[in-house]
Amino acid sequence: MEKKKSYQELLKEYTMTQIQKETREIESKIDQFLNGLLQKRHVEQLRTEIDQALDQKDEKSFHKLAQKLSSILKNS
Repeated sequence: MEKKKSYQELLKEYTMTQIQKETREIESKIDQFLNGLLQKRHVEQLRTEIDQALDQKDEKSFHKLAQKLSSILKNS
């Protein structure tokens, strides 16, 4: 014989499910935010390195770094 769940048990299960869903959504938003910050920092670092390559007249490094930057900006 199957035991029927009480209203309180059903409500508790529903609440836990909602909390888990909200937690996953918050974690997803945090991940997106942190990934955005990391990408922004990487772009800033590449731009600094590109400026240094230009200052040093290092054409090879400039092209390599500019290509990396272009690829990152294209994929974002």
